[in-house]
Amino acid sequence: MAVLTVSTVVEAPAERVWELVGDFHALGDWHPHLPPSRLGNGPEGHAIGSVRVFELPDGVVLHETLLAYDAEARSYTYSFPDGTFHFDGYRATLRVTPVTELAASFVEWSVRYDIEAEHRKDSTERVHGVFTTGLAGLRERFAS
Repeated sequence: MAVLTVSTVVEAPAERVWELVGDFHALGDWHPHLPPSRLGNGPEGHAIGSVRVFELPDGVVLHETLLAYDAEARSYTYSFPDGTFHFDGYRATLRVTPVTELAASFVEWSVRYDIEAEHRKDSTERVHGVFTTGLAGLRERFAS
């Protein structure tokens, strides 16, 4: 099992950051390299089982399913189908934690997955790039 975690500090209170990040279907609204998603099959909003669908520029259609959502803890966990980008058991969590002494937020995006050795480097670099770019875009969005 591979584990990857990327994090940053955002110069805004956790409540404000979560208002944006906490909408499972709005990832494409704040991530600079992802298109807006559309609702897939299943329940809407933050209901477990809700599916967001991204049509990526390279023609790939990505279905991500909400597995857990905790507004109080400011986190959600999602997956995509086994075999997508060579991953199996892909489970990612996005979490926003207040940094009270700074009136800022600690944002962490982590993932666990299985992957065959021959695909590990390329696929892990791809995920790291998506997470890093997203968090940098989020940080810039709230910059003064």
